[in-house]
Amino acid sequence: MKVFFFFWCALSFGVLAQNTLVSSDDIFEGEPYLAVHPQNSNHLVAAWMGFEPNQKIVIKSAVSTDGGSSWTAPIWQAHQQAGNNSADVSLGFDGNGNCYMAYIDYDNVGFTNGAVVCRKSTDGGLTWGPAVVARSIASCPNKLCIDRPWIAVDPLTGSVVITSTNANQPGTVQAPFHPYMATSSDQGVSFSLQELDSAPYLAGNAITQPMPSPAFANDGTFMALYPSYDPAQSILPRIVEVSKTAPASFFSYQVAFQGVGFGTQNDTLKRGAHLALNQVNSTRASYVFLTEVFGDPDIAIIEKDNVSWSTPTRINQDAQGNGVIQDLVWSDYDTDGDLAVCWRDRRNGVPGTYQSPSEIICRIQSNQIWGSEITISPLVDHDSILLENGNDFLNIQFTNNQLYAIWGDVRQGSLKIFLNHFDQLSNSSSTYPIPTFDPIFPNPSNGIFKIPHELVGLQYALYSIEGQCMKMAQLEEQIDLSFYEAGTYTLKVEQFHFSLVKN
Repeated sequence: MKVFFFFWCALSFGVLAQNTLVSSDDIFEGEPYLAVHPQNSNHLVAAWMGFEPNQKIVIKSAVSTDGGSSWTAPIWQAHQQAGNNSADVSLGFDGNGNCYMAYIDYDNVGFTNGAVVCRKSTDGGLTWGPAVVARSIASCPNKLCIDRPWIAVDPLTGSVVITSTNANQPGTVQAPFHPYMATSSDQGVSFSLQELDSAPYLAGNAITQPMPSPAFANDGTFMALYPSYDPAQSILPRIVEVSKTAPASFFSYQVAFQGVGFGTQNDTLKRGAHLALNQVNSTRASYVFLTEVFGDPDIAIIEKDNVSWSTPTRINQDAQGNGVIQDLVWSDYDTDGDLAVCWRDRRNGVPGTYQSPSEIICRIQSNQIWGSEITISPLVDHDSILLENGNDFLNIQFTNNQLYAIWGDVRQGSLKIFLNHFDQLSNSSSTYPIPTFDPIFPNPSNGIFKIPHELVGLQYALYSIEGQCMKMAQLEEQIDLSFYEAGTYTLKVEQFHFSLVKN
């Protein structure tokens, strides 16, 4: 008997809203992730894969302390070895406001070296500590077990969990395949390693990338879900839940779902699933994923209430079986227990094809009742860059009725990152540009400020601290304030504002 089932492939790596431009370079900026400070929902940290001259792709990050109205100049993380490439960044805060960053830094050609690394910030993402190796490819010969790392941080103890999976490198990676976990009980100083699956809940030999999705609740409960298919364990594929209620307790396992219908036959779709654990009620959880059981690639959810998981439910509200493709799904619980799910939708594009205009749509569940769909982006044309692995990604964070969504699209002709801030109470959204180019420097200075090349040639206006316009002209490679009095000036360049301090 032949069993048909589909699972996602991990990367080998209503209301029309406005969006915030996160990246402004003409060169690739993509795969963003967002974190929100647990004590201040206006404090945001964004990180992404970005271009840096004379480097392969690096990880960049920036901070906003006013809900996205203004952002620090981006900083980037140096590679562990010359010639390495970085990818797959994720972020998480602990309960004390320390922020953790996990990503891959590796030789993406010969795989001669590579690791999932973790950095810690004690100042809310403004600066980052040294890279600590959480898991190296040397720890798993013939497995390349560092793909698609997700970070989850215990808000009670500050314990850091980073899960990963095998890379999609046939011929190099050998079965059996596993979901992996690296755990730090000393706030990112060191990590212990283990395989997350266990008999009779092994991931098996058939699913080459059994990617786990981890989460913590506010009471310290940990949970992760991963796919499994081993005929000796079950004739049907399964989604397995592994959880523990305290750091010292043992893992418990159960089947969250058993049967066909997870994933899609369309290899171009971004098919990753995501677990969300209710922060204030750890007996409730949800798992969103792609499925074709309703007639075409749709967004579906299973929900846990106390012990049992529900059967899959379709979330997107377009006509069932109409050939429209949805993908790129993510979810998060608000601090009051509401659940938000966002995804990329092509119902207003070309039916049945990935290469179609798309938009980002969300739904919010309050008191177990789903609201209407919320459209948070314009319809954006397809670009061939989106066919490449990892060049688009969606992440959302939901806290204090503020829903933040961050993703990449090509509305400006190249892949850029956009942020949407949706206020659930007022049913409104805001837009703020976030520059990702190098900062103006030195700042403060004695009067000579060097201008990033991305701004050279643009019109500017210089204002005093009292708001008086001092000068208007076109930016050159530097701006000279030597003849102005010492003080703070505002440089306005199109939608960007910079504070310049003259000594």
